[in-house]
Amino acid sequence: MGRPARLILIAVGAVLALIVLAAVCVPLFLNTDSFKAKIESTLTKSLGRKVAIGKVNLSVLTGSLVAENTVVADDPRFSTQPFIQADTVKIGVELFPLILSKQVIIRGFSMQSPKIQLLRAANGTWNYSTIGTGSQPAQSEETKQAFPNLTVGEVNIQNGRITVGAGPGTTGAASATNRVYENVNLKVKDFAFTKSFPFEASAGLPAGGTVELKGSAGPFNQQDASATPFSGHLEVKHLDPLAAGFVDASDGVKGTIDNLVLDAAWSGTQMHVTKLLVDTPKLTLVQSNGPKQPKPKDPNAEGASMLNSLSVDDAQIKNGTITLATAGKQGTAVYSQVNAQVTNMSPKSASPFSLSGQLPNGGSVSANGTAGPFNQENNASTPLNAVVNLKHVEIGSAGVVPPDAGISGVADVQAKIQSNGQTLNAQGAATVAGIKLAKDGVPSAKPVQLQFTLTQNEQSMSGVVQQAVVTIGSAVINLSGTYQTSGPSTALNLKVVGNALSINELEAFLPALGVHLPQGSRLQGGTLTTDLAVTGTTATPVISGPVKINNTQLAGFDLGSKLQALSSFTGGRITSATGSGTTIRSLSMNVREEGGNIRTDNIALDVAGVGTATGAGTVSAGGALNYNVVLKLTGLSVGGGGTQQASSGAGAAGLAGTLSGFIPGGNSGGAALGGIAGGVLKSGIPVAIGGTTSNPTFSPNVASLATGVGVGAAQGLLNGKGQQPNGKKAADPLSNALGGLLGKH
Repeated sequence: MGRPARLILIAVGAVLALIVLAAVCVPLFLNTDSFKAKIESTLTKSLGRKVAIGKVNLSVLTGSLVAENTVVADDPRFSTQPFIQADTVKIGVELFPLILSKQVIIRGFSMQSPKIQLLRAANGTWNYSTIGTGSQPAQSEETKQAFPNLTVGEVNIQNGRITVGAGPGTTGAASATNRVYENVNLKVKDFAFTKSFPFEASAGLPAGGTVELKGSAGPFNQQDASATPFSGHLEVKHLDPLAAGFVDASDGVKGTIDNLVLDAAWSGTQMHVTKLLVDTPKLTLVQSNGPKQPKPKDPNAEGASMLNSLSVDDAQIKNGTITLATAGKQGTAVYSQVNAQVTNMSPKSASPFSLSGQLPNGGSVSANGTAGPFNQENNASTPLNAVVNLKHVEIGSAGVVPPDAGISGVADVQAKIQSNGQTLNAQGAATVAGIKLAKDGVPSAKPVQLQFTLTQNEQSMSGVVQQAVVTIGSAVINLSGTYQTSGPSTALNLKVVGNALSINELEAFLPALGVHLPQGSRLQGGTLTTDLAVTGTTATPVISGPVKINNTQLAGFDLGSKLQALSSFTGGRITSATGSGTTIRSLSMNVREEGGNIRTDNIALDVAGVGTATGAGTVSAGGALNYNVVLKLTGLSVGGGGTQQASSGAGAAGLAGTLSGFIPGGNSGGAALGGIAGGVLKSGIPVAIGGTTSNPTFSPNVASLATGVGVGAAQGLLNGKGQQPNGKKAADPLSNALGGLLGKH
């Protein structure tokens, strides 16, 4: 080793020895704790918050003042608990000014594991907003001397913890769960109140997410810290919006977002977003069972001012999965591959947008148009002008109607929607294949066409169906009325009108309404006229009103053969005019369908070759029949094959003779039999219809028959007056006779 090098090493060693000696000796004669009051006073004036510091020590080796037990008080309007507290705070200072003139010149500032409490009041303001409001822009001479220009070369916060909670005036603030952000790190270069400074920040979010932020901020607004300008690049990984506090529980949003990227700048009065990317969101939107109550808004809160001034160059959602659900109900609708984009968004103009996605079970949706200005208090009040196309929408699983409504089908829909934020107008067309409109219905074999025009009040969520035309082949049905949406439930008040509709066109559609014909039969020819009211809700609709059918045939069902035994009452037989089908000259009735159960009243039926029927009854959701009708058989053959009106005295005599042959001892009851026969021919034959819609059965209603002709006339026969040889009461001869005569067919 050369002499010059040895001299250099000796000199360096001597300098190091002097530094070590100073580090040991300086604290002995320099009472750094005497600066505590000045530091506390200066920070209190600068921050506008009470600052308290424990003991202050000098570390010569690091050139730092080390303050123990540092506490920054909160705004007393928010809390009496500390805003910031740290066990140790290191303040890097210039040593020579400190030693020679006791002047504190800060060159660095760091905190290890600080705890910070952020509170938000009911009006939307935060407790950090008032930092600096207690100081004046012009510093005092004392402050200038202690902290020239209040510049700090570097600020470091490591492994901090931020707790976010509800502030004063917030509903349920005392019991609200706080959100905790761990591993908070912040690095600031050249911090000053009067100029811009760069920063880097990172933190761990609740539920395992992370956030990183890089940018610049300042000059610091000493009147309102939330108005301090900043710009930066934000990236969030595995974000849980609910756990992280981005949304409230009342918003009904759950799930995660894989990645969120934001490039934005805040001038203090305007927020400008150059890029917003929401990548791969997997969210569930839960709709409540009641109408959502609007949240009170404070127009002066910093969040409101940012949104009111928000402009966005480009905002996108990529590869999203959105699940729609209703609180307290089973079943969900999952929308996948959701992509959306909004560009050139501003607070005072409409912005172009596009949307696409895959619907449940393979359908698709696309929309494009303009939206805005955005209404932050009520999304539904945002003006909209859009064209929407839906392909292969499975109505029962797409979240369009409640899953338990019993409504299904596959639809293609094209609609044009225009809204000024107050009133929405929609018109469009749809084609629905395999439609089913009742819980016990069967999908229609014939597609249904729909054209509609409606108006909706966006505030009350009530609407008017101005016109809706349903076309089934050549049959045209008109629909109009009103509706009212409240949460997931929509109340209905609609009219469905069809005049002289072709039954040939409707025949394949009837099973979709829960109308089931006898097995192997079908309607052919004729017309149907109806004027129905649809009330209740989309989940539990009630359909009621008159229905009239004219000149149709129920092919494959021979009503005449089912009732042939009844003709014996009249001394003739039903003619063969019915053939293998049943020709219905007319049928009118009042219908009410609710929950899959159907009730029909005021039935009036006229069947060629048979006669007429009147009565009422029900069809259960399972298809069970329970009807009581009165038949008047008018088309009967007698003697040489002629046809008679079965109401003559000869007919009554023939019927009485027939009955006497079936009833033991009937020859002795001529008067009673004659009365019954006359009553039957005059009033008709009471018949109970049971079985199912696919296989109906017919049986005599004996009690009604006796009541119809007079209890006195038939009492003896019905009660079996007279004794059998063994002394026992005779059986019910009339019931036995009618049962044997009519049976169940």
